[in-house]
Amino acid sequence: MLTDEQVTQEQYDSLKDDARYLEDEAEALKYIIDQVPYTEVPSGGMSIIQKLALIDYAQHHYYRPLIEKAFSSARPLKLKDFDHYRDTFEFPDDEKDVQKVLNKIVKHRAGLLNLFDKIPLIDWERAVVDEQGNTISLYEFTNGMIREERTELKEIADLVLIYQNNKQANREANAKARDRQKIGD
Repeated sequence: MLTDEQVTQEQYDSLKDDARYLEDEAEALKYIIDQVPYTEVPSGGMSIIQKLALIDYAQHHYYRPLIEKAFSSARPLKLKDFDHYRDTFEFPDDEKDVQKVLNKIVKHRAGLLNLFDKIPLIDWERAVVDEQGNTISLYEFTNGMIREERTELKEIADLVLIYQNNKQANREANAKARDRQKIGD
């Protein structure tokens, strides 16, 4: 079943570009992530490595299977029939290799982008019934996934920036303390 929403080639191209952003961001993080305490869990939150693992889990164990199912089924996909990824995600306590997590994100995103290429433009208009019972298109569902990822990535970037700024402030404070000590000697 198709929705009334008509998905244009421009919308599809924009969706793919936005989806590719996660792949690019994960690649960029590989070069700076080791300089921050990515396993440190802020109070009431998740560590950077946990957030990254959640993004990968969501794309690989929730969004991709649901996109495949929506594409292959003649009936509208009902999201309430599936456990949400936030309810089923479990971070392995022994996972400490952030580079491995980033590599999985890149690999799984490449697979998802390949799936996008297999879906004809008209099939992005297929119906998906969200958790509230509203009918949305497969395009809207997928676009929502990308918006959620961007929110998570912004939180990760903010944490990285905070850690880097704290590190820089500590270096500056230590340098001033050394300078004062030299003057006092």
